[in-house]
Amino acid sequence: MELKLAENIKRMRKERQLTQEALANALGVTVGAVYKWEADLTSPEISMLVRIADLFDTSVDTLLGYEMADKRKGSITKYIYSLLAKKDHAALEEAEKALIRYPNDFGVIVAAGNTFSAFGMEEKNNDMLKRAIVLFEKALCIVPSDIDPRYGKLNIIGNIAFMYFLLDEKDKALSMMIENNEGGVFSSKIAWLTAMTGDTGEDCYTLLCTNFSMLNFELINVTMGLLFYYKNKGDMNGIKTIARWCIEFSENTRKTKDPCFYDKINCACLTAESYAYFKSGDKEKAKELLTEAYDLAVFFDSSEEKIKDIIKLFDSQQEAALFSLLGGTGMEAIGSTTAIIADKKFSSFWNSIRK
Repeated sequence: MELKLAENIKRMRKERQLTQEALANALGVTVGAVYKWEADLTSPEISMLVRIADLFDTSVDTLLGYEMADKRKGSITKYIYSLLAKKDHAALEEAEKALIRYPNDFGVIVAAGNTFSAFGMEEKNNDMLKRAIVLFEKALCIVPSDIDPRYGKLNIIGNIAFMYFLLDEKDKALSMMIENNEGGVFSSKIAWLTAMTGDTGEDCYTLLCTNFSMLNFELINVTMGLLFYYKNKGDMNGIKTIARWCIEFSENTRKTKDPCFYDKINCACLTAESYAYFKSGDKEKAKELLTEAYDLAVFFDSSEEKIKDIIKLFDSQQEAALFSLLGGTGMEAIGSTTAIIADKKFSSFWNSIRK
């Protein structure tokens, strides 16, 4: 077992932009004492360890850098999650046992909270939901400073708020999310929870449409990322599948037949799909797709509309103007995609088509 107390005190102090003197004043000790702790010459007494951990908003275990040599805690939480993935009620029993053994471990507490919240939600068991809230609130008090933000305070706050919503404390749930909606992290949840409260107002509808648009754009971004991920791996079938999916998705989502943002996305997808067939040896199909991309770019670029990067969804009157790193035109979208692919033979193939 290796303790990293000295290293962690120094690191956490610097993360909070505290000098040794400032930390000493906050703890009521001498600067010399802080220096000796960080130099690993002496260690704080147990009562002082608790105070330091509280000041740094972490657990004593995390402050010490204490890890079981055989990684038992990690194995236990992994086992709990594996049971939870199979909806095996044994996860509840394992969570209870883990809490007895490691009552103050962040990972164990969160795993137990997720277990009780999942079964409580599906089985409409209020006792489980309340137990989940207690566990998440405890976890919220000991979030490690180096935790992945995806599993940190905002994630836990969102879990607690959702439990309150399921317990029919809807106002409290929405209030928690609205007050902690940093960077719009809870915007989509606020939108659909608002609708589930029975709201039929225009503000609620606008919020839902706005978040649908935002999630739509994020989905497109991830799709484009997958295209180039498959390209990097040389997986031509992966490119064909995701490109075709994105094209069909955009056609099912767009409201207008007029030139719009989706045309530019489809220019990129058709180009990527053409490349996949080109590399697979099917030059005829590749030419067909790249010609389709060219014709679509001409359609988009020749429009007299001043702003074509617009999407309209469903019956909403709301419109969204978009900016893209693919460029402002359909031809630029094809060119950008070809440049990222960076295949000289395919670039020549594209040049032969656009002439």
